[in-house]
Amino acid sequence: MPKILITNDDGIRSRGIKAAVEALQGLGELYVVAPMLQRSASGRAMTLHRPLRAVRVKMAGVEAAYALDGMPVDCIIFAMARFGDFDLAVSGINLGENMSTEITISGTASAAIEAATHDIPSIAVSLEVNREKHKFGVGEGMDFSTAEYFLRKVARAMLGKKLPRDVQMLNVNVPYGATKDTPIAFTRLAKRMYQPSIEERVDPKGHPYYWIVGTQCPTETLEPGTDMYAVKVERKVSITPINIDMTAGVDLDTIRNLLSL
Repeated sequence: MPKILITNDDGIRSRGIKAAVEALQGLGELYVVAPMLQRSASGRAMTLHRPLRAVRVKMAGVEAAYALDGMPVDCIIFAMARFGDFDLAVSGINLGENMSTEITISGTASAAIEAATHDIPSIAVSLEVNREKHKFGVGEGMDFSTAEYFLRKVARAMLGKKLPRDVQMLNVNVPYGATKDTPIAFTRLAKRMYQPSIEERVDPKGHPYYWIVGTQCPTETLEPGTDMYAVKVERKVSITPINIDMTAGVDLDTIRNLLSL
């Protein structure tokens, strides 16, 4: 029976990871290793300067589940050390969409990327939210049923087939309000999802402090064929094949000649 690893960056208490477990029931032996705390925007950070602590937790429908006081990438490494190889890794269901080249910031996408570097076929799956406050919550009151439907559909297909050689991970984004009849678009990554800036504030003692904030790129600037256009404009489920080899597809002699080296 296939072994499936489930993780996330929203934490072990997130309703989204429970939804992922529900979606994958019957497809294989399920194992969960997820951060103890909220770890959104942690990217591919690893915990190297202190020991990790793990607590076994009860979770219905899984072979074993652990909460790890580290990052999503740590969870992949811990799971492989504890349980061996996996046939599929699923990261999510994330609260909030993960799209554009900014997926390298996402702990959800980065966990799937880490699994892919170990030759584990991987899925990062995210659900668009209609309110910013939901992005860093636990998902209470959120309807994950459609995201569960598409996750199961993609996971079952991946378990039955081998991805092309240069595809290691699928990044799946489900629009808020989608139904089982919502079309699927196969897309490429948009350039950016947010335009970041710094907001300066002053504390009660008169000292400045700073928040990194961002505004989402306006829909009129989105390019057809990208994940953001599919989700934000067409209101389709976006599936983007990801190649973890970030080497530019350019003749290397071109760069050598350009740099005169």
